[in-house]
Amino acid sequence: MNSALVMEYIKRRMIELGHGDRYNVLFRHIVLGSGSKIEIVAYNELWVLIEPVEMVEIISASGFFDLSVNLSNELQYEHTGVIEIKSYAGDRPIHVRFVQAVPK
Repeated sequence: MNSALVMEYIKRRMIELGHGDRYNVLFRHIVLGSGSKIEIVAYNELWVLIEPVEMVEIISASGFFDLSVNLSNELQYEHTGVIEIKSYAGDRPIHVRFVQAVPK
């Protein structure tokens, strides 16, 4: 997914969620060490994964994203609520890039 598509998607979703154009956009580049896990509290926010990432599991109120699991017919790029990001890449760091929309 390219950045222009992500920005247009966020613009449309924030209008749908009732925020109009009253939000800030942040680019978030998260680096996870081997086997590490982080939790992001993102209630009332919108996080959109910019690109697919291997060896990472992302679970949120919106769904999950994990390229190695065949539990679903669809992987979610949009995440909200509590977002858990877990690396299972062994000994190498994993880079996960999001665009975050935060209502003003």
